[in-house]
Amino acid sequence: MNYRRILAIGDIHGRFDRLSSVFNKINFSSKDFLILLGDYVDRGNENLHCLQWAMRISKLPNVVALRGNHEQMMLYYYLLGGTQAAIWLPNGGDRTKAELDKWCNEEELNRALRFINDRPLYHKMTIGGEDYIFVHAGLKPNKPLEEQDEESLLWIREEFYNGYRGSANIICGHTPTPFIERNRYYPIRLWNKITLLDTGSFMRDGKISCMDILSGTIWQSD
Repeated sequence: MNYRRILAIGDIHGRFDRLSSVFNKINFSSKDFLILLGDYVDRGNENLHCLQWAMRISKLPNVVALRGNHEQMMLYYYLLGGTQAAIWLPNGGDRTKAELDKWCNEEELNRALRFINDRPLYHKMTIGGEDYIFVHAGLKPNKPLEEQDEESLLWIREEFYNGYRGSANIICGHTPTPFIERNRYYPIRLWNKITLLDTGSFMRDGKISCMDILSGTIWQSD
């Protein structure tokens, strides 16, 4: 199917108010294809709402919801243990856990964990003859896509930004744009075909951003 728009939404981090703001602006329909770049939970005040929204909308055939590193930490906390489990609560997971403890029974929690476990780590498309890879954090440079490890796809930062030389366009979140350019809460297109869409959703002046890959149009939350 030829979609009217190919949309990507960056990190959400429990800010359902900002998510609603940007989503209402794009007038999403069945003529569009939407990729969510992960990190639906942690740090905000409506983490459960954001996670449930992602669970609902991802049932549509024209939506792909990726896993972020914060969903990964949550999964490890409840099911697998280890280092990633230990760092979840100090990294905003305490707010998500408080909401889950208050509002979710065991069946609902397990449903959420199954949703997270089933999320793909990347999505690849060919658009206008060019390859696009949508991923939460990035790619290990000089390594084929099919050989990428989970940690790189969910956690990588500087090594990716500084070392990527691939031919594919990479659309990612994970590192807030003001960490790259001070006080910039707007998507950044780097010289090496990387587009950063995490515009600091959880920060005081941050926003949630959506980009149409076909036209380059950008919408942001109020």
